[in-house]
Amino acid sequence: MSLEILSCRNLKKQFVENQVLRGIDLQINKGESLAIIGASGSGKSTLLRCLNFLEIPSSGEVSLRGELIGSRQNGQVLYQERDLIPIRAKIGMVFQHFNLFPHMTVLQNVMEGPRTVLKLPKSEYESRAISYLEKVGIPEKRNAYPSELSGGQQQRVAIARALAMEPEIMLFDEATSALDPELVGEVLDVILKLMQEGLTCVLVTHELGFAYSAAQRVLFMHNGVVLEEGSAYDVLVEPQQPRTIEFLRGHSRFQLPSPKNSQ
Repeated sequence: MSLEILSCRNLKKQFVENQVLRGIDLQINKGESLAIIGASGSGKSTLLRCLNFLEIPSSGEVSLRGELIGSRQNGQVLYQERDLIPIRAKIGMVFQHFNLFPHMTVLQNVMEGPRTVLKLPKSEYESRAISYLEKVGIPEKRNAYPSELSGGQQQRVAIARALAMEPEIMLFDEATSALDPELVGEVLDVILKLMQEGLTCVLVTHELGFAYSAAQRVLFMHNGVVLEEGSAYDVLVEPQQPRTIEFLRGHSRFQLPSPKNSQ
């Protein structure tokens, strides 16, 4: 039986006259790994930012564990910042750029959220931070500063920082796109491990080979809507929509299996 963690209904986002999201319906279940693909400007990152409330939706509804986020008044959903802070703590997010505090050590970066947001005692937030640095494979870098790390190491610190809040769901917004090619694998390995451990993960990515091998479900977005969704095989190998086929043709360098009817 599936257990819904996060969902949205008719989610829209408009910036001045630019309608970026045009009505997204999405349900994410506990333990699910979901990849979102699509061309630049299709609305992928804006969708994640609305789910995390770094951007406030223009209209529509977002629910966490079946409970509406915000309050419904006169047919509109209204949000207050004080109510969104605990929601963001439950919906972790890792960005394309690492956004680490440069004046803090690795350990201090990872401890900051549990210390200032969760108000944990020092013994707890310190041990929690160390355990998540171990999970991402860089406990020995705890006293280093971000400038002393490679891009891949910095992104792993960013993942540990998000995990230290112990969120119910993790959102990854093109977490490898700012990395040199040889560093991409070390970050994807960490994300894959989290997925295999059953953490609910949503990944916006251009790494189609990784999406195929790791994601249980794939969404293809185009022009602010979900144009196609299904299993990784259905969307990436045997897509039905002409725009999906066109998009994947431009990514032919990725190693995907041949359609079943051609074998």
